[in-house]
Amino acid sequence: MRGKVLVEALVSLARARGLEVRREPMSRGTSAGGYCVLKGKPTLLVDERGSVEAQIEVLAGVLRRMPWDLPSLDPAVRAVLERPATNARRANRGATPSTAAEGRG
Repeated sequence: MRGKVLVEALVSLARARGLEVRREPMSRGTSAGGYCVLKGKPTLLVDERGSVEAQIEVLAGVLRRMPWDLPSLDPAVRAVLERPATNARRANRGATPSTAAEGRG
């Protein structure tokens, strides 16, 4: 499993865990996406203009923080969740979650 098929598998996995997944065009150079809470709903934002690899990393970065029964997952999905985060994602881990949009929209 590769590319867009893997992105779709990760989106399905996120939705199965109760996350809303929104793909939207984002300003270049600011973010590839991430986790936030919008109107009290856990939401995963993904830059639809980003590369497939960037989309996979955003999705996997959030999903890695959740407990999984890894042997039961598709081997390609499991491999993505087991691999270390990229340097860009590691550097952003200490960021404070945004709640500015909470209650709006």
